[in-house]
Amino acid sequence: MERFSFGVLAAALLALWLEQLPPLRPLALVCLVALLAAPLLSAGLRRYHACLCGALVYLLCLSWQLQQHQHISTQVVAEHTTEVCGRVVSLPRQFVENSRFVLQFSDDCAEKAQVAAGRLLEVRWYAESGQTLPSVKAGQHWRLPVKFKAVRGLANPGSPWREANALVDGIVAVATVRPGAAATLLADTPSLRQQLADRFAACCQHYAAYPLWLALTIGDRPFSDELWLGVQHAGMAHLLSISGMHIALLFGLCLLTKPLWAWLGLSEPWRSVWLWGFALLVAWGYAALAGFAIPTLRAVLTLSLLVLLRLSWRRVSFWQLSWLLSAVLLLFWPFWLLSFSFWLSALALALLALLEWQQPLRPGFGPLCRRFASFQLGFSLLLLPIGLLLFQGVAPFALWLNLLLLPLMTLLGIPVLLLLFGWLCLAGTVPALAWQGLDLLYWPLLQALQWAALADGWWSLPALPWYGALLLLPPALLGWFCRGRWQWAALPLLMPLLFLPQAPFSAALGRAATKPEPLYFHLLDVGQGSSAVLQQGDHAILFDLGPAYGAVSATRQVVLPFLRYLGIRQLDYVVVSHDDSDHSGDWPLLRSRYPHTVLVSDIRRLAPRFHCLDLPKSWRGVQLQSFRAGPYQPEPSNEDSCAVLIDTGRYRLLLPGDLGRREMTVASAITWQFAGIDVLVLGHHGSQSASSLGFLQALKPRLALASSGFQNQFGHPSKDTQARLSLLQIPLLNTAESGAVRLHLSAQALQYDQFRPRRFARWLEK
Repeated sequence: MERFSFGVLAAALLALWLEQLPPLRPLALVCLVALLAAPLLSAGLRRYHACLCGALVYLLCLSWQLQQHQHISTQVVAEHTTEVCGRVVSLPRQFVENSRFVLQFSDDCAEKAQVAAGRLLEVRWYAESGQTLPSVKAGQHWRLPVKFKAVRGLANPGSPWREANALVDGIVAVATVRPGAAATLLADTPSLRQQLADRFAACCQHYAAYPLWLALTIGDRPFSDELWLGVQHAGMAHLLSISGMHIALLFGLCLLTKPLWAWLGLSEPWRSVWLWGFALLVAWGYAALAGFAIPTLRAVLTLSLLVLLRLSWRRVSFWQLSWLLSAVLLLFWPFWLLSFSFWLSALALALLALLEWQQPLRPGFGPLCRRFASFQLGFSLLLLPIGLLLFQGVAPFALWLNLLLLPLMTLLGIPVLLLLFGWLCLAGTVPALAWQGLDLLYWPLLQALQWAALADGWWSLPALPWYGALLLLPPALLGWFCRGRWQWAALPLLMPLLFLPQAPFSAALGRAATKPEPLYFHLLDVGQGSSAVLQQGDHAILFDLGPAYGAVSATRQVVLPFLRYLGIRQLDYVVVSHDDSDHSGDWPLLRSRYPHTVLVSDIRRLAPRFHCLDLPKSWRGVQLQSFRAGPYQPEPSNEDSCAVLIDTGRYRLLLPGDLGRREMTVASAITWQFAGIDVLVLGHHGSQSASSLGFLQALKPRLALASSGFQNQFGHPSKDTQARLSLLQIPLLNTAESGAVRLHLSAQALQYDQFRPRRFARWLEK
């Protein structure tokens, strides 16, 4: 079984690198032949046979589940518009303008059996003008008129991978409730989780620590942007979500009730059976309250197996238990290979086994404190390469903030919270004085998170290749587990890291690089909108902020995470081309994160000091020119866009905003100085009225870029524009297909990277 589990894990890692999964039928045939050939193999070959069978079985499960998922998703999206019935299975996120929730399909309003019955659908419900949305609760049954859409996320470095997350969560499609059509509430039966969340909100939502309490009890995290940033900078995401640590903590607290079970008059071994069964039941209830997230499911399965082994008086090694559980979970839902949470959970369990083996528990309070500090240091060191590999960055404050606050939360904060929450669930009310005391207990954690949000608490290393992160693993293992002179052997292994491309560690530590920092231009994938970044080191200029309307903000969801991923500490200028929501974005939010940036725009309500033509002529050796095709307008529309020409001395790029019929004015001003340009970001996202044949012939771009949404309603870039580009043999990159596009402006030859084709698991894109 151990070799079989190893084969499953090896196949899961291999699948991340495959361009395409093996065909289902040939794979099933090979798997069957391998299983039938087992009795014919020699004893030596049988050692590897179990490993091979594990790999084949996992790939078979993955291919079959993916085929089923894609088949159902295709059928659902093909219906385009219809009425669906189902039960709300998630806690809805209710905003003023819209509501978002997950609906489980049912056959209640269908004339025939639905292929998607029991599957999950992500629903967005937008309020019409002057109307208020109904209150949606988890557990309710609805009949909704919807329009279906395939799950398709934006592809940018530093942003979530939506298609992969949808597979992990089992989401087959996205649906938008059609405006003007009647929605019907079939059954108003809120789930227990929803009732507890409502009861909790009614008594506690005015407390400052309420978002943290809700995350640790219900599993919902209604964090503000500042609070979530502080959680990331402090490296405490594992503490402020229901994870395996919290499940194990509650399980241990239940075991402390052993003296109470003696009052029932039960003798051994029945007393232990009831005690362990009660603790396991509470752990499963806590996991259900959290929606059976991956860490909680893994934790309760581990505890269930441990209880079963203890009650049957059987022993198994920690390694065998860890590998077996990981293999079982992957076979149960193969898409968990796409979840960072799964791999972090598996690796954390392996690290726990290593640390437990190296430092066995000794009696006494002093050894216990030293063991806790040693465990935290060991986890921080050994998770460093893993964090760099998965997130391309580290949180330098995570170690000492966890050392200071984790004991407080583990010994007092979380147990007291769970006690009060259980009291609330059973009695219906808790004295206000108890909640006030708990709020004071969480005050140090809130202060630390607020400080971490304002501090420079993230060292981003986007240029670090995956093998660079893995090079840190041997030094970490040698430095932690070895003793004496062998610890010094870790130092020579660190030397190759100093010669990695672009010296990311030197940049993170603030040391000057020996070579000039490279210059990059990034066109972000913000959907139907526009945003671009000109970057050199940790300085940048931002051109447009992406779309923002209602609760949807590309500034929050794409631009700011991308700037954080790049490690941009100084945003020197922000240029907003004109006053359309798909370009102007969320300026107040951006200004709150970069208060010293200078806004250059003709939009008077946003930029009363600097208008379009005030853009500096030079920035870090790059020449900049801004153009206004018409007269000044305080609320500039498409034809009043502020166009910007970027001249690096080797390459020239033009960002014309949404210019259309006035674009030749800008083209004439450019061709009067230069023979042409190298890169053109198509005006108005490639609409038919922009990028005319004369405009393209005058500028002679070598490459065209389009910023547009996937299957957008406007048909951008238009077929006419694409035909003109094809006629002039100008290649086109569209963010809807390519994801974010990066141009290397310091290279001798024009080079570009497309982010979407560079991601892992290419079979998911196909």
